[in-house]
Amino acid sequence: MGATRTLRLGLLGCLLLLPGLRGQEPAACARGWAALERGCYGVFRRELSWRRAEAFCQRFGAGTHLASVHSAEELRAIAGLLAARPGEDSEEEEEEEDDWDDGIWIGLHRPLGSRRWQWSDSSEVDYGYWHRQPERRRRACAALRDSADFMTWYSEACAERKPFVCKSSA
Repeated sequence: MGATRTLRLGLLGCLLLLPGLRGQEPAACARGWAALERGCYGVFRRELSWRRAEAFCQRFGAGTHLASVHSAEELRAIAGLLAARPGEDSEEEEEEEDDWDDGIWIGLHRPLGSRRWQWSDSSEVDYGYWHRQPERRRRACAALRDSADFMTWYSEACAERKPFVCKSSA
């Protein structure tokens, strides 16, 4: 196990313990999902359009959508989950890592006919970290940029197929 991977796994462990350190119990999450302060997060390699990814997330129950991000801390935690993806040392997984190069869907979108961005879970858009000002498109969706260690967002056509992050608040 390389030093980088060990560091990432240690960081991930700290992030998972953060709610407990603040006097909160981490949420009981489904198998394979990670408990962070704002809920449970599942990362999916399957490449889907934004709309299909949102529908996929909703199948996990009420309160589950593509991930909304409300703070720099939450963005860092999600980026940590993506950076600590399992199997990154194996050759078989290296081919799949190329999938991340096209970004990762999150729940932010600008619906057709709207000038405003909104989260798929209807929560308030109170935080943003755009790589550059989003392009003007009739309908657009936001993704995390792999080239920026998933710490910035960019606007993309919603029909593009990408891996995605689901978030459950339940």
